[in-house]
Amino acid sequence: MVLPMDALLARITPGHIASFARIGALLIAFALTAGYVTDRLTLELAGVGALFLAVLTLLALPNQRSSELLGALAIWLTYAEFMAAIQSGHFDLWRWAVVLATLSLVILPIKVQHLRQLARSNPYRPLGELDRRVWTVVPESAAPYAPAVISFDPDADLAPAVA
Repeated sequence: MVLPMDALLARITPGHIASFARIGALLIAFALTAGYVTDRLTLELAGVGALFLAVLTLLALPNQRSSELLGALAIWLTYAEFMAAIQSGHFDLWRWAVVLATLSLVILPIKVQHLRQLARSNPYRPLGELDRRVWTVVPESAAPYAPAVISFDPDADLAPAVA
């Protein structure tokens, strides 16, 4: 199916989607915050709000790791639940559990997709070798470390020496 050039989908770019997702994520974050502050956030609204906030946050920040974004959302929503508990005097354990379960359900297909991609690229490589966050040990250079010399001479020439 070929779309005419006047169609909306022919003009929308992934950058537009990320921009709209940023606006939507902020609106949902404000709505969730208002629900926590007024203690009117129901169990269902918290779950639906967490789902949409997670999806829009992932769309809004495509260069960030999904697990780090969802971890930050889990921390933020836990903090909001504790602040609501301090204000109202009771901790809504079920609402908190639904929010965290919703975030875990968002990350599950992402991790499955990542494992599928790894299985396609090299199915016999151990998972421990595939971790991108492993730091390798860099051998020390042959030159010894020499700290920079700082001079406080006001009459010294500030121009770099050209050899």
